[in-house]
Amino acid sequence: MAKVIEVNRIEDLGAYAYHWDRLFQQTPDATFFQTLPWLQTYWQFFGFGKKLRVLLIQVHGRIEGILPLVEQPETTKAGRVTVLTYPLDGWGPFFGPIGSEPTATLYLAMQYLSVIPRTWDMLDLRWIDPRADRGRASNAMRCHGLASMTLPWNPTYVIQLPETFEQYLATRSAKFRATIRRTLRRMDEENVVAARYRPEQKRGEPIVPDEKLYDDCVALARASWQGGSTTGTTISHDSTAAYFRDCFLQASKLGMIDLTTLRHENRLIAFSYNFHHQGNVLGLRMGYQGDCKRLSPGTMMMAHQIRDSIERGDKLLDLGPEHAEIKARWINQTLPSQRVCHYSSASLLATILRLGHWWKYRTVAG
Repeated sequence: MAKVIEVNRIEDLGAYAYHWDRLFQQTPDATFFQTLPWLQTYWQFFGFGKKLRVLLIQVHGRIEGILPLVEQPETTKAGRVTVLTYPLDGWGPFFGPIGSEPTATLYLAMQYLSVIPRTWDMLDLRWIDPRADRGRASNAMRCHGLASMTLPWNPTYVIQLPETFEQYLATRSAKFRATIRRTLRRMDEENVVAARYRPEQKRGEPIVPDEKLYDDCVALARASWQGGSTTGTTISHDSTAAYFRDCFLQASKLGMIDLTTLRHENRLIAFSYNFHHQGNVLGLRMGYQGDCKRLSPGTMMMAHQIRDSIERGDKLLDLGPEHAEIKARWINQTLPSQRVCHYSSASLLATILRLGHWWKYRTVAG
């Protein structure tokens, strides 16, 4: 006997924390963004004006899958619509069901959504990894009469890490390979000290986050070009600083933080703020002192981080979905992302959006 439990209040999810953590540990290629602590942090800072809709799949009295969703207003070319989607908002590259049974989770969740009253114009599952999804989201919708359209979404740029650093260097151009070697030599010659903060969880011993280290990184960001950025996406910006800090604290406690720093003459000159889990490193933000250009701190940080990750046995370094032109010389693979959309036939705006999407992507729509 299976049923769906819908939770709409973030404070009510605490009662399911044990089940959430259990299912998270079973989720292939899971990320920090699929943890309950991240969702609680996200909701605290960005939940205003949205409706939380977390679907818990219960089978024979046991929670066997979780599908976190959020209903939110969005402005489109067709007008302002209400969209039911994943609560990622572009903070990470991929999202999906939590647990070891994504097919059953999506099937039962779509069955539930197909029979209850609709308060949304479009069901839009974004940030789908097609390698993991394998058509599950689209098939689950169609099984319950929710005609769908599969469209491309923002790709992410990654480095699949080989067994040795030399193997990685062999894939780069001769010129860039020489640049990397020269920068790493300079790192040794100038006595630049690298440190990687990656605390591990030990049974019965809670992790105490290194807040001083994080504060130093924020101070560096504020003193660099990031201090004058108006995008609202830097770790020092007033609108996001508290969010990034809370993510650091929560990820540290889970043993999922990965913070690399470079220091020259005891001065912090660069940082790389990442999350890690199951051998996958997800790059979030990087910063460096503007007056250290002769050391090439950005190149030095990336080169060191790749070499160190390989030595640690990491499998993948995800540099995120933006600024492809900057990342091109480092990456060795581009991973596609998809969105699967169902447009409510009762909504004129959704119908206009469907036609617009079909026309724009008519050669790839499935």
